[in-house]
Amino acid sequence: GFVTTWNTGAQRIKGYTAEEIIGKHFSCFYTPEDVQSNNPDRALQIAAAEGKYEEENLRVRKDGSVFWATVLISALRDRTGELRGFAKVVQDITERKESEQRLREKDRLATLGTTAAVFAHEVGNTLNGVSTSLQVISDLINSADNRDPLLAETIEMAHQDLRRLTSLLGDYRSFAKPQTLKFEPSDLRQITEEVLAPATNSYKASGISVTYDFDEDLPLVPVDREKIRQVLLNVCKNAVEAMPDGGILSCKAYRENDRFVLEISDTGIGIPDGLDVFQLFKTTKPTGTGLGLPIVEQIISEHRGTVDFSSQVGKGTTFRISLPLGLG
Repeated sequence: GFVTTWNTGAQRIKGYTAEEIIGKHFSCFYTPEDVQSNNPDRALQIAAAEGKYEEENLRVRKDGSVFWATVLISALRDRTGELRGFAKVVQDITERKESEQRLREKDRLATLGTTAAVFAHEVGNTLNGVSTSLQVISDLINSADNRDPLLAETIEMAHQDLRRLTSLLGDYRSFAKPQTLKFEPSDLRQITEEVLAPATNSYKASGISVTYDFDEDLPLVPVDREKIRQVLLNVCKNAVEAMPDGGILSCKAYRENDRFVLEISDTGIGIPDGLDVFQLFKTTKPTGTGLGLPIVEQIISEHRGTVDFSSQVGKGTTFRISLPLGLG
């Protein structure tokens, strides 16, 4: 089980030079779990008994990193049949394994999306029925001569909970259903202004001002316009809700090599350290669904872009969206 010869291919895959590895036991290529299970010796025993041993498994490089490999160990015998040693051929198949994993994940998400769509449809129908019933009861209470304020308040609280569930269901549908994107060369400044324009008056009333800082001559960006509008709505909604006492909502855009970068900043309360805002159902808001930013990340990922953020508690948050300028 000791290494006696070593070639450049083995050095490229595993990182050892011939001087470093010759004379060492080949179990150093195995994970600690495999060594503890005596898998290296078992592989040699099978190869000796059957002539060869084959497997696909994890192996360990010199730097401690692991990779997927196909391994073929062949028994070497002399003319008399005496076992003289073993020849071992290793091929790095990490890329293939990762591709297979991505395909399985894609199939799993497709199945999940179909199931979620059916689930959301059935729950949506039920919520509509409950909403109608509550409205009938509310109308009867409000039209009664001896209207009970406590009962009316209870019905209104039920309405609020129902509206929150309906909003959550809408976000869930957006996140779960398969996305079909229609890419068009688009002016992202124009889209940003269109998204924010309807709320300008309400922003002013809340003490929030909006600023734009877009570089001149920015190129058009291939995006699905409706999906990008949804991204901007979600990010800007979060920014505004983070400034209950007013503040500044800033939109800045510039080109960075072959990418378009859009930064949306607020001067609000900030995001606590360690909070992964892109994790499903994570939210700091009492009435938040925890789906808005995961939807943002999903849409940007489907555009082959990235989204991240930086934040300081008490000073504000900046979300940075980076999109490729080409579809290739």
